[in-house]
Amino acid sequence: MTEQAYLSHSPEETLAIGRALGRSLAQAAAATTCVALLEGELGAGKTRFVKGLAAALGIAPEEVTSPTFALVQAHAFQGGTLWHVDLYRLPTGSPSIADAIALEDMLDQPGIIAIEWPERLGKALDGLMSARRAVWRIQMEEAGENARRITIRPPADQPIET
Repeated sequence: MTEQAYLSHSPEETLAIGRALGRSLAQAAAATTCVALLEGELGAGKTRFVKGLAAALGIAPEEVTSPTFALVQAHAFQGGTLWHVDLYRLPTGSPSIADAIALEDMLDQPGIIAIEWPERLGKALDGLMSARRAVWRIQMEEAGENARRITIRPPADQPIET
């Protein structure tokens, strides 16, 4: 697995990093549903990153907003759907979370599923990671004043194209 780390000093740089990954995911999504797990503290830039993914898919970034209260937002693009999931308001590990967001239905459709706060899925996350799916892990963490370290871990068989 090739891991890459980036340093973002602004929301615009975070958007650009998301756009770069979005280009790779768009290619992979043609063959299988891709999953991007976005991990990081509140305010780390997860939604901004998803806006970058969306831009790479031809979706206007301003159409992407945090689905904190709706849980899931769907954005159609040529070749599939970008599912933006935000589990922040849900309790960690509830066995019904995957059912509540219809995760299995999303996995059966072409596209990309971007999940903020994936640890809240509990055992469903373990199942997702062990399934034969293209799962990308994106870790976002503070790296000094006004800076974020964004670490992208692709599936073993999927290189990152920059």
